[in-house]
Amino acid sequence: MASTRWRLAAVVLAGALPWVAVTFDGGWYPMFSVGFLHFDPFSFTSLPAYLARVESVPPRLTAWPTATLLYGAALATAVLDHVVGFDARIPAGLLFLTGVDVGLLGLSLSREPTILALPVGALWLWAAVWVGYGDALLGE
Repeated sequence: MASTRWRLAAVVLAGALPWVAVTFDGGWYPMFSVGFLHFDPFSFTSLPAYLARVESVPPRLTAWPTATLLYGAALATAVLDHVVGFDARIPAGLLFLTGVDVGLLGLSLSREPTILALPVGALWLWAAVWVGYGDALLGE
């Protein structure tokens, strides 16, 4: 049985790794749960700063803030699980849904003619479900 400490570490790691690798004609950049990193020039734009800069979220990016909110809820319930004990299916389900949303974000971005977006974060998030919560989901 995975300890709550291990579960919490899996959730934190899944949120810290890049969620989408966006490639385009001029290069690539990683999107994280909280922002994206540009390499030329080197800069980081947080999700709140991006949302403040645009008047409305472009349709192809609406899955990003939704996934971040789902991830925040998963992280909060994982912390509750670690501190006071909690139904492990809740953070696991939220992580799974976050992975689905990240996958949809990658598909949405890839609809642009010159962009290929690889939703690697869906794999991290689903791996966190399996590694951290697989035993609880299987009833072991």
